[in-house]
Amino acid sequence: MRIRNCLFHFPVLLAFMVCTGLSGQTVISGSVFSSQDGEPLPGVNIVIQGTSEGTVTDFDGKYSLTVHTENPVLVFSYVGFKSQSVAAGNKTVVDVGMEEDLSALDEVIVVGYGTQRRRDVTGAISSISTKDVEGVPVRSVDQVLQGRAAGVSFVQSSGMPGAGASIRIRGGNSINGSNEPLYVIDGVPITVNIGDAASLNPLNSINPSDVESIEILKDASATSIYGSRGGNGVVLITTKRGKSGKGRVNVNYYSGIQKETKRYNLLNAKQFETLANEASIADGGPILYDPALHPATTDWQDAMLRNFAPVHDVNVSANGGKEGSTYMASFGYFKQEGIIKTSDLERYSFRLNMDQVISDKVKIGNNLSASYVQTNRANNGSLFSMLTLPPNLPVKQPDGSYTQFNNLGIGFNNPIALLNDYKNLTKTFRAIGNLFVSVELMEGLTVKSSWGLDYINNRNDTYLPQTVYTGALIGGDGSVFTGRSITWLNENTANFVRSFQDHKIDVLVGFTQQSSRYESLGASATGFLNDITNTNSLGLGDPEAAVLPSSSSSNWVIHSYIGRVNYNFRDRYLLTLTGRVDGSSRFGSNNRYGFFPSAAFSWRAIDEAFIENLNVFSDMKVRTSYGITGNQEGIGNYPAIDLWGGTQYVIGDQIVSGITPYQMGNRNLKWERTQQLDVGLELGFFNNDLTLVTDLYYKKTNDLLLNVQVPATSGFTEGTRNIGSIENRGVELTVNATPFHGEKLNWNSSFNITFNRNEILNLGGEEEILPSSSPTILRLGESLGTFYGYKSEGLFQSLEEVVSSAQPTARPGDVRYVDYNGDGVINDNDRQIIGNAQPKFFGGFSNTLSYKGWELTCLLQYSYGNDLYNLNLRTLENLTGLQNQRTTVMDRWTADNRNTYVPRATATKPMDVSYDRYVEDGSYLRLKTLQLGYNIPSGIIDRLGLSNARIFINAQNLVTWTNYTGLDPEVSRYGSDNINQGFDSGAYPNTMTITTGVNINF
Repeated sequence: MRIRNCLFHFPVLLAFMVCTGLSGQTVISGSVFSSQDGEPLPGVNIVIQGTSEGTVTDFDGKYSLTVHTENPVLVFSYVGFKSQSVAAGNKTVVDVGMEEDLSALDEVIVVGYGTQRRRDVTGAISSISTKDVEGVPVRSVDQVLQGRAAGVSFVQSSGMPGAGASIRIRGGNSINGSNEPLYVIDGVPITVNIGDAASLNPLNSINPSDVESIEILKDASATSIYGSRGGNGVVLITTKRGKSGKGRVNVNYYSGIQKETKRYNLLNAKQFETLANEASIADGGPILYDPALHPATTDWQDAMLRNFAPVHDVNVSANGGKEGSTYMASFGYFKQEGIIKTSDLERYSFRLNMDQVISDKVKIGNNLSASYVQTNRANNGSLFSMLTLPPNLPVKQPDGSYTQFNNLGIGFNNPIALLNDYKNLTKTFRAIGNLFVSVELMEGLTVKSSWGLDYINNRNDTYLPQTVYTGALIGGDGSVFTGRSITWLNENTANFVRSFQDHKIDVLVGFTQQSSRYESLGASATGFLNDITNTNSLGLGDPEAAVLPSSSSSNWVIHSYIGRVNYNFRDRYLLTLTGRVDGSSRFGSNNRYGFFPSAAFSWRAIDEAFIENLNVFSDMKVRTSYGITGNQEGIGNYPAIDLWGGTQYVIGDQIVSGITPYQMGNRNLKWERTQQLDVGLELGFFNNDLTLVTDLYYKKTNDLLLNVQVPATSGFTEGTRNIGSIENRGVELTVNATPFHGEKLNWNSSFNITFNRNEILNLGGEEEILPSSSPTILRLGESLGTFYGYKSEGLFQSLEEVVSSAQPTARPGDVRYVDYNGDGVINDNDRQIIGNAQPKFFGGFSNTLSYKGWELTCLLQYSYGNDLYNLNLRTLENLTGLQNQRTTVMDRWTADNRNTYVPRATATKPMDVSYDRYVEDGSYLRLKTLQLGYNIPSGIIDRLGLSNARIFINAQNLVTWTNYTGLDPEVSRYGSDNINQGFDSGAYPNTMTITTGVNINF
C-alpha cells in the first residue's frame, strides 16, 4: 500500500519538480556592439557572474543565454574592450555597447610611411578619429580639425559653399611662402594653398565620410620624414578599409537648413536721406532729398539672402570579404545651397579600397577615390554692394529693368542682377589613388612599392551679362578657363623589424620620386549681340574687341631618400633617428638638394618600479625631439631661373608680339629651414580616466623665401631671396577625462589650449618693411599680422582745439589723431602699431554624455586676444552720404551730440586713413557643435532586419559670444596670406546649420 502510494505520488512530484525548474529558468538575449561606431562585436565572451555558465556572441554580435538564477549579473569581456558587468534583473533583452580599452588595445596610429603603437611614439602627434565627429555636417575633411587638436589654429575664411580655411600648426613660419600644412591622403601628398576667402578648397573632393582617422604631425621628429615639405606640419588622412567577414552595408544621411548668424543693422531710406542731406550741407552743398517725403526702403540684405538654405548629404558604403581579400566601396552625394541666393556646391564621390593577400609573403592593394564637384559662386562685388547700396534705390524700375544708376546718376552693378544673371560656374573632376605591393623577403624584412596618382581637371566659366551695368557697356563679357594637373608618385621602401632579448629595432629606408605637370588654357570675348549663348559660343563676340587666348604649362619634380631608425630598449627607452634628402627642381643648381634630419628620445617612466610604486600615475612618458624641416611652397615652380614672357609692342601703326624678361632668377635659392625643439610630458591618473599631454616647443625658421627690392638697373623691381628669420614658441596642453563611467551613464571630456608667440627676428638688414596697399607692418621684434596706422584720441569739440592741434584743417567733429612724434604735423611718421591678428591663446572643449541609448555631444571652440581689422567700417561709417551706413552713425557728432566716438557727417572725408577705430577685439567663444543622438534598441532593429540604427539632430555654430561688431569673428578675407591676417571686408557670412539624420547598418 505504501509502495503504491509512492508510485502514485512520484509522477506528481516529478511534474512539480519540472515545473518548478522551468519556472526558475529565463532566456536572456540581445546584441553587443562597439559604443564608438555601433559595429557589432562577434566573439564577445558572456558569463553569468559567480557561475561557469556562459556563451559568446555570433557573427552579428547577437547572443542568447539560459539563466537559472534570480537577478543575474552578466559579465561581458572582449579583447581590446573594457569588461562590463550588467545587472539583468527581470529583463529578457539586454543590449550592451562596449567601450574600447586603448591601454589594452595599445592603439596603433599612422605615422609617416608606417604605423606605430601610441606607447612607442616619440614625436608630438595628435589623433582625431572620425568616430568623434560622426553625424557632424562637415563640408570638407579639414573642418574636422577645428577645436579638436592642440596646436592647430583653424579659421574658416568664408561661409561660401566650397570655401577654404586657413590652418596653422604651431604658428606661421613664412612671410611670402605658404604656411599651410602638407596633407597626405592614403600615402599621396596633397598641397593645399588657399589664396583668399573666395578661393575654393581643394579638399572639397574628399568625402569626409570615407575618412577613418586623422593624425596631425607637429614636431620635427614626426614631420622630418617629409623633409622639405614638413616645415608647416603634416596632416595624415587615412580612409576606411574593408574588414573580412560577412558583407555589410552602411547608409548615412542627413538633411538640414542654414541661416546666417548675424546681419548688419543698416539705415532705412529716411535715415539715409537725412544723413546725406546733413553731409551735403556740411560742405556747403544743397539739400539732396525732400525731408517731407517718406521713401520706401529696400533691404538689400533681405533681397540677397535666402531665408533658409538647405543642405543634404547621403553616403552609402559596403565592406567585407573573405580572409585575405577585403574591400570597401562607397558612394556619396552632397548638396549645399549657400545663404546668398544662387550660390551652391554639389559633390559626387566614389571610393574603392581593396586588399588582397596573394600568399604568406605577398600582399597587394589599392586606394582609389574619384569625385566631381560643381560650384556656383557669388560675385564678390555683390557681397559688398549688399551692405553699401543706398536703401532708397529700388531693385527694379517700373518697367521691370534692374536699377543701374544711383541717386547721383552714376552707374553701378545691381547686386540682384549679378545674383540672377552673372555666371561663375566651376566644375572639377579629381581622382586620387595608388597601387601597392608588399613582399616579406625574410622574417622581419618587408619591401613595399607603390605608385600613386593625383589627377585634377578643372573648368571655370564666367559671364557678365548685359543686364548688369558694366556688362551692358561692353556687350557682355564671357570667359572660359580650363586647367589640368597630373601628379604621379612612386615610393619604394624597405622595413626591417627585429627583436632580441630587451631590444627591438625598426629600420625604414626608401627612395621616392614625385612629379607634377600643370596645363591651362583660357579664352574670353566681349561684344555679344545678346546673352543667349552665354559662354557656349565665345566666337560670337565682337571680332574687333577680340582678346588673345592664353595658355600655360609648368611642372616640378622632387627626388627623395628617406631613412628612419626606431630603437626600443625594455619597452621604456625609445630612440628615433630620422633623415630625408630632397632634391627639388624648384631651386637653383647650387642648392638643389637639402638634408632634413631629426632625433627624438622618449622615456616610459611608468614602467620604472620607483614610479609605479608611487601609486599615483597610471601612465607617464617624457619625450624630447629636435630636428630640421623645410618649406618650398608658395613661390612658384621656377624661382631659381630667368624667365621670359610675351608682350606686345607698337611699331609704327602696327601692334606686334614679342618677348621680354619678367623674372630674374636666383641660382642660390634654397629651402626655408625650420629648426624645432620639443619637450613633451604625458601623464595618466586613475587608470587613465584622466590623462594630460603637454608640449613646450620652440621653432625658428631661417632663410625665408622673401620678395625683396632689387636695383632698378637690373630691369626688375623685386626678386626672391633667402633673407630673414621668424620664430614661434609656445605651450600646448590637452586634458582628457572620464569623470563618470557606469552601467548606464558615461561622461567623456576633452580640453585643449595652445599659447603661441610669433616674432620676426631678421629682415635681411632692414628694421621694418611696409607692405604696399596694406595697413600692416613687418618689424623686428613684432609678430606677423601686425596692424599699422594712426591712434586717435577722440573727436575735436571746438575750433580752439583744432587751432592748437597738429590738424589745422580739421573741423569740430573730425577725428583727432595722436601726434606720435610730436612734430606738430600729422603724417606717415605718426603711424604706430594699432593691433595684432595673433591670438594669445586658442583651443576647444568637448563633452560627450551617454545614457542608455542616448548620447549628447557638445564642442566649444574659442580664441582670445586676437584683433580684427574691420575694413567694412571704412565704408559703413564714412558718413559721406553716398553709401548706406550702419545704424551706429545715428549717434554721429553734432553740435548737440558731442559725447560720441562717431565723427560728423561730411561729403568729403577730411582724412581717410587707417586708424585704431577699425581695429576690434576678435576674441570669441563659440558653441561649435551640439548634437543629440539615439541608438535604436536591438528589439526594434531586429524586426527591421538591421544590425544597428542611430538617429540624431545636430546644430553647428549655434551661439557665439564676442564683442566683435562685424558679422563673424572667424574671418580672414585674404585666406592664408600671412601678412594680411585678420581682415574682414565684404566676407560671405558664415552660417548656423541645423541638421537631422540617420546612420543605418545592414
